Amino acid sequence: MSAAVKRRDAFSPRQPATLLARATTFLGCTAMIVLVLVIEIVVPNNPTLGGVLLLAVLFATWLLPTPLAAVITAAAVVVTLVTSLTGTVDPLTAKFQFVAVIVTACLSELTVRSLIASDRAQLATTEQLRRFTADAAHELRNPLSALQSDLEITLLQPRTPDELTATVQLALKNTRRLVKISESLLTLSRSDGGGLMISVSRIDISDVLEEAYARWEGHATALGVHMNEQLDCEAVVEGEALLLGRLFDNLLENALAYTPRGGSVTLALKPSPPGACVISITDTGPGIPASLRPVIFERFSRGDASRSRKTGGAGLGLAICTAIVSAHKGTITLDDERVAGTRIVVRLPVTGLSGTV
Repeated sequence: MSAAVKRRDAFSPRQPATLLARATTFLGCTAMIVLVLVIEIVVPNNPTLGGVLLLAVLFATWLLPTPLAAVITAAAVVVTLVTSLTGTVDPLTAKFQFVAVIVTACLSELTVRSLIASDRAQLATTEQLRRFTADAAHELRNPLSALQSDLEITLLQPRTPDELTATVQLALKNTRRLVKISESLLTLSRSDGGGLMISVSRIDISDVLEEAYARWEGHATALGVHMNEQLDCEAVVEGEALLLGRLFDNLLENALAYTPRGGSVTLALKPSPPGACVISITDTGPGIPASLRPVIFERFSRGDASRSRKTGGAGLGLAICTAIVSAHKGTITLDDERVAGTRIVVRLPVTGLSGTV
């Protein structure tokens, strides 16, 4: 943690402290309250010391845990009641002190809790950004290093035309991977900034699914994987067609990449009243390990590192899917009841549903 962060945290409320420090603070606030009580009762015609009570409540709320701060506040309330009952403070002043103590305690507690929540959110965001930056740098370094190595070797050693062609093809492959990672990072950056969807219109989701199915059917055939399409309804959603197309492209690409030859991938659309539709992509691959299921939709998470290296994946596909679904006010989940293979379920709100396609 940087020095700037440490200095900022030093002024944050309720920082971790030793038992001695807390005891000293508690006794100091108690002493201030007792001092006010003694002076109010013993010294005749004294000016009211209600402001000292408020300071004690403020110090306790800022520095002590809530239970101890509540004790100090209760003690301050008792002092205002005692001074009022004994007549050492006129009734109007006593009422003012009583209300001031209660309001100060409540506002201080709300302020402290808000600041603590803000600090925690800031630290969480900072940690997430640090991890994201480190993971992104790692993913970008691999193809960059490979590209640099291939080009350096090509310059150092004489090459035949065939060898040069192979080197260029490999460099092109790594360049395409870099472009894909960069585009994925840009999409996630836009999502974090709340600007993922540029335009919104009414879209028949069944048309988007049919187009995605047509794009990947030939690739599935080349892999020896059978694709099925089960569109049981037509559903109109509000969103961006390009983003929805990318959503289902990512899901189908993942399903086909992890399905062995002879397996199958099923794209299904079903109504889910009221006001929603369910799209599922099911494959007969090896499935997702139990240890990875809780984080499968997080950035840079991958099921099989060796396969990811082979296919050029960076573990951003499902994170992008999550961002797109969230932008369309839907949900994306992993069907935990699926024993063999994997089923990803997307639920989207609809403006209209109709019969079988």
